[in-house]
Amino acid sequence: MRGLRRLFSRALRLASAAEAEGRYRDAARLYAEAGEPRAAAEALLFLAGRAPSLRERADAYEDALRFLADDAARRAEVEVQLGMTRLEDARLHGLGNAEARRVLAEAAARLEAHARPAEAAAAWELLGREDDLARCLAAAGEVERLEALLSEGQRAEAQARTVRAAVAEYELATALGQRLEARAALLRALDATPAEPSLVALLRDLDARLVAGTSVTLHVGERACTFVGALPAGLGRDAEIRVRGASVSRRHAEIARDAAGAFVVRDAGSRNGTLVGGLPLGAPLALDVPRTIGLGDDVSVTLVPGDGVIDVEVERGPDRGARCHVGEGVIPIPGVRASVRFERGFAQVVPAGGVEFQLGARACRGAVVLLRGDELGIDGVTVSVPA
Repeated sequence: MRGLRRLFSRALRLASAAEAEGRYRDAARLYAEAGEPRAAAEALLFLAGRAPSLRERADAYEDALRFLADDAARRAEVEVQLGMTRLEDARLHGLGNAEARRVLAEAAARLEAHARPAEAAAAWELLGREDDLARCLAAAGEVERLEALLSEGQRAEAQARTVRAAVAEYELATALGQRLEARAALLRALDATPAEPSLVALLRDLDARLVAGTSVTLHVGERACTFVGALPAGLGRDAEIRVRGASVSRRHAEIARDAAGAFVVRDAGSRNGTLVGGLPLGAPLALDVPRTIGLGDDVSVTLVPGDGVIDVEVERGPDRGARCHVGEGVIPIPGVRASVRFERGFAQVVPAGGVEFQLGARACRGAVVLLRGDELGIDGVTVSVPA
């Protein structure tokens, strides 16, 4: 009967001719127009067998399925072939975008639906879908791989717990001013997940903001104060205590301690000399009482001794009014019940015993390892670190 139909149906004759000439898509279209969906599907399946690339083969299988709605057995067979082709293509070309992942997930579901759990497992593994992979490995009876997967999953979960705990510790320690502890927490997280970009970025930002060294400038209320915690401390254009002026050398004079431990000021080999009462300073001068010294002719500085501290104020010159507090160990912050200290290579603000202060929005009591941009409220006074 079909042979007679081919004799009298122009569409079928054209379809047969197209098939004979290797134009299988044209043949499939003509068979469909003639009411022969099974023939259309077979033409496309023949094309799939001859396709030069995996993607063309998959496209032919996909199109063939449209004509197999009434043939469940053949449709199941083609869906398996399509799933295997999509899997092979993913292995060869990878999963470069969301569409490729969607296509492979659909193929995995087809393979699983048609009792091909081993092949479905391979697809889920490429997609990184561990729950689906475990289900298919169990169905395929691959006990050793399933046990290995579960063990790896447990390790990954333990690793994730470690990272979550470390990041939570970092956030709390940062908010409380315990920045070195925060840094140690980040390093623990990075030990668990080396080179994780978000953690690397957090560590890089923290390191960039930590105030390292033995000096820091704070804004105490409206006034800027520099604190220097190591001796000798130089005064000059490029020294720990920065003082500018036409007659000032890069390192003009120094505050130091003598052999007996007393504070002294001495010239540091300056070009224009360190002057006391208009006369050049020869030997180191004891700072047992307030002293005003000249750094050359156009800058003068007053040095006032205190309890283990020398307060420095520029009296004349471009930096007139600038203040600095020099000492070793703990240096009081004028106007508030807190001090600056330099410990483990970083600047810290230490409130007096029992004094509560604000660090951002949080109430704190302990020492704060300073970050650039910090703002502390102590005794109603804002103490901030320039960003």
